[in-house]
Amino acid sequence: MAFNKKKKARANTDVGLLTESSPWPVKEAYKALRTNLMFSLPDDSSKIIAVTSAFRHDGKSINSVNLAISLGQLDKKVLLIDCDMRLPTIASKIGIKAKPGMSDFIVGQADVRDIFHRSDELGIDIIPAGNIPPDPTWLLQSEKMDKLLDAFRKTYDYIIIDLPPVTTVSDAAILSKKVDGYVLVVRNEVTEFRAIADMLNQLKMADAKIIGFIYNDANSQGGKYYKKGYYRKGGYYSKD
Repeated sequence: MAFNKKKKARANTDVGLLTESSPWPVKEAYKALRTNLMFSLPDDSSKIIAVTSAFRHDGKSINSVNLAISLGQLDKKVLLIDCDMRLPTIASKIGIKAKPGMSDFIVGQADVRDIFHRSDELGIDIIPAGNIPPDPTWLLQSEKMDKLLDAFRKTYDYIIIDLPPVTTVSDAAILSKKVDGYVLVVRNEVTEFRAIADMLNQLKMADAKIIGFIYNDANSQGGKYYKKGYYRKGGYYSKD
């Protein structure tokens, strides 16, 4: 699938995007993540990687973005898709229009060219989530979603999908047959052990391949990279 229409995105670096000016430990951490990911999925075919977490505030979305940026730094063709159609944040982090997006395309309200964004600054392509639908689960398991991902495989080396948290909705597990593996984000001093266990159990029931974990917000020589978040027992969609 070829795209000629390009929309330039200006990144919001205040949210912690990976750049040349990021602290050295942060850059090295994402290089290590990128290397481990490539060795975990060693053949040359296109890879679809899902990024999720147990709950909100674990840092899955910023890590989805930075993983995509890191892969793009190797001159790989990278597409980042926001499939968190319940509480999307990718568009605001990168600095692109949130609508139309993936949800609008699947229900036939937008052409694929209308939802496609190019950021030369970040070296990646992006598709935002779009308008929040009444039933995101149905959209993710639709035949149209399947066909679109198959088409993207022919164009991109890596497709990074930001998904909702596993333990609150079923959306993330639904894509287990459509992706090559999951990267799970765990936040230091925030994600509880029981939540990690629940996340692993749910993905296991979906026969999902787990590539590995990102241990987010840990102390390092460069200090804490992301702002502190707190888990609320109300769940992913409780108000902050």
